[in-house]
Amino acid sequence: MGVNKTVSYNKGAATFLVLLYCLSTVLTPVFLLNKLIFAPLFLLSIGFLFFRPAITYAPLLIVLIFIYGYFLGFLSGADDSLGRQMLFGSVALFLIYFINNFKVDMSRAVKFTGAIFALVMCGLSFLLMVLPSLPIGRILLDYYNANELGFYGVRNFGGLQMFMLHHRSTPFLLVPLSLFFIDFLNLKKIGALFFVIVVSTAIVCSASRALMVMALVSLSVLYFSHKNWSMRLLMIIVAVPLVAFALYFLASETSMFSSNEQSNSIKIGHLISFFGIIDWDMLLFGKGLGAYFFTEGYGAVVSQTEITWMDAIRFFGLPLSALLLLVLLFPVRNISLDSVSASSRLIMILYLIMSMSNPVLFNSFGFLVVLWYWSIVLRGQDAPLVKENTNGE
Repeated sequence: MGVNKTVSYNKGAATFLVLLYCLSTVLTPVFLLNKLIFAPLFLLSIGFLFFRPAITYAPLLIVLIFIYGYFLGFLSGADDSLGRQMLFGSVALFLIYFINNFKVDMSRAVKFTGAIFALVMCGLSFLLMVLPSLPIGRILLDYYNANELGFYGVRNFGGLQMFMLHHRSTPFLLVPLSLFFIDFLNLKKIGALFFVIVVSTAIVCSASRALMVMALVSLSVLYFSHKNWSMRLLMIIVAVPLVAFALYFLASETSMFSSNEQSNSIKIGHLISFFGIIDWDMLLFGKGLGAYFFTEGYGAVVSQTEITWMDAIRFFGLPLSALLLLVLLFPVRNISLDSVSASSRLIMILYLIMSMSNPVLFNSFGFLVVLWYWSIVLRGQDAPLVKENTNGE
């Protein structure tokens, strides 16, 4: 009995530390608090790596890739600050050993973090939109801007204007949104539905096109997979014309899909400049983390763009970028298709797709998403599995 209590206490303490790390990573500026929480987690993780059987060598492989990129960039005069930031960010992946050893429920930690994060962002958005004259709203916004936590203002979507309060970690919300929705589908919890609405509201207030689209895709696919085949067919019959009409409206009445739209033109400029500098040396070996290049998108020399995987090829080369993607999705070789929840794979794949047009992967909250996914894959429990309803409604 005493052993069980000790194990339970250790698991509770470990979960609390991981939860503090998640909250500090997502909500606060990257400063002393985050490092103080990270340090003991990292040291224990290294101890588990060296003194216990390793469940995976994926963190080590990824960090080695980033070390290669850092030293290559250092030798070629790249952006050293960005290189160090990315390298130290990748080290967080070693926490998978701590998480696995203490069997920390990362899905619960991610949902709790997402709930707090979304409530804070919705509350601040409400103050700024509905009660802009209140001093507390202005104080919070000043802190938000002073610490460069994100962007505030109005965003133009090809003729459609939206309020925008975009925290730098907002893309992280794709994961808790999907997990809360899975809870609602499986257990019909009103609390889960409440947080689906709250997180969705925070995502809309962020005015991030890629995030809103991925959130809609995730909710649609998860809902589709939960229904029987007759309901799936009905959903397809209803959804196809609605989606066609929406695309037609956006294409004809707005400039959202136009190459002249500001965000689109910037990304197109990045791609044009990237293809203009391609050579065999860069494709095979890369130019190093933080390598500078001129992009027509910004009309300036930069070390990083919004297109993560294009930058990865510039930094590491095509072979290492492909290996990096493979290891992120498959941290161990012998993953059977049945051992990984279809829903967790969907969420991770959608997050990777989102990273193709937004810098949301090679940073602290992006690696936190990877840790969540790996915890599901490597432990094979508490996976957010959506069960098919074969008996009808």
